[in-house]
Amino acid sequence: MTRSVRAFLPVPGDPTALRRAFVGDPTRWLPDARRTGPDRWAITVRAGQLSRQVDCHLGAPWRAGGSQWRSLSWQPIAQEDALERFLPSLEGELGLHVLEGVVTVVLDARYEAPGGPMGSALDSLGLQRVARVTVERLLADIAARLSAESLLTADLVIPEEEEEDKDAPTATTEHDERAPLA
Repeated sequence: MTRSVRAFLPVPGDPTALRRAFVGDPTRWLPDARRTGPDRWAITVRAGQLSRQVDCHLGAPWRAGGSQWRSLSWQPIAQEDALERFLPSLEGELGLHVLEGVVTVVLDARYEAPGGPMGSALDSLGLQRVARVTVERLLADIAARLSAESLLTADLVIPEEEEEDKDAPTATTEHDERAPLA
């Protein structure tokens, strides 16, 4: 049975700098990211005291309305413990939505509880709570890193009023439900 998980979280910072960070290098804002190939990273997802490595694929950014989006999917990285069986694969969209100067990071994803009917029953009985915490923690990690990255890139843009020669070229830098993740 396919389940969905949807979560969102406000991100502090300048909307333009946040967009620039989101469409830039994901290694700078994915949690504990290590590039493993083209459009692929090993990242850490967390729920409470538990953390797991996943192989994450992140697509190129695209724009729809006031949002920047990237496809996001992951597969668990094999580990030698029983919890590995309960970490599902996930696929969805990660977005950065801007409305009236307020920026929100959004994850809209789908998964199938691993373990067949038994896994689906465990998911219904309570693992979806773990999934919600995991997704919210992932968004909190991403939001914090995007905010920090946007501050770095915002400092590289020279405001017009501080320019010495207005005619000289200016330099700017471009830069509901749940998924059981234990």
